[in-house]
Amino acid sequence: MSKVMRIVAIIIALGIMVFAGVQLGTYFYERVEDTADNDYLTELADSPIEKKTVTYQRIEPEAQNRLYNYARRLFGKAAPKKQPISGKQTKASLATAQKRKVNFKALKKKNKQIIAWISIPNAPVDYAVVKSSNNTFYLKHNALKRKSYSGAIFLDSKLKSNFANQDSIVYGHRMRDGSMFGSLKHYANKNYRKNHQYVYVYTPKATKKYKISQYFRTSKRKLAPDKSRNQTLTLVTCDWSASSHIGVRARLVSSKKPGMK
Repeated sequence: MSKVMRIVAIIIALGIMVFAGVQLGTYFYERVEDTADNDYLTELADSPIEKKTVTYQRIEPEAQNRLYNYARRLFGKAAPKKQPISGKQTKASLATAQKRKVNFKALKKKNKQIIAWISIPNAPVDYAVVKSSNNTFYLKHNALKRKSYSGAIFLDSKLKSNFANQDSIVYGHRMRDGSMFGSLKHYANKNYRKNHQYVYVYTPKATKKYKISQYFRTSKRKLAPDKSRNQTLTLVTCDWSASSHIGVRARLVSSKKPGMK
């Protein structure tokens, strides 16, 4: 190889390394941003519900704190005030989840398209649920409408926002760090299903409790309906394949007013 060609090869290699570094840095920074935004929304959701109008302002954490929060999730620990991800659902954790009241007034001031909140106690699923006029916007935007690799958790655009559907289909990305719907893959394991049976969906007028009934993989765009007469909730995420998706279906077991046991 001539000297000129070696120089060209080195320049190309350096260019590729710089490009890859920029891409990785951008991705990492956006994940930090998403973590901060999700923690912020969780604080709003669990803020006291008052009769008086309260104005909430997003406090930008220092970069070091944001990196710390991201690293904490990356290495498998739950966000503040949440049970450990590796923990099992217990009577106490389910009772706490049942009594939870979500401050939708505060959330809707940040995004009117936030229609619900979804939580799997003792698992890394605790997010705002949004709904748009289409099923594409929130693939690349988070629940605060910021551009995002991880997107948001969103209800199918054709369904009722109050989850009074025969089957309420909710979508979310499968992130490698386990965030969003990245933990749904664990439902392939019987022990995990046994220890994480219940899913809660909070709406402005009801707390809906679902019990996991099925884990499946599918390549069909239209999901087969549940054969039972129960209302169901279906959580869908990608299987890192353009033609395959992971699905977790749960049946409604109770629907009560917010904060009721």
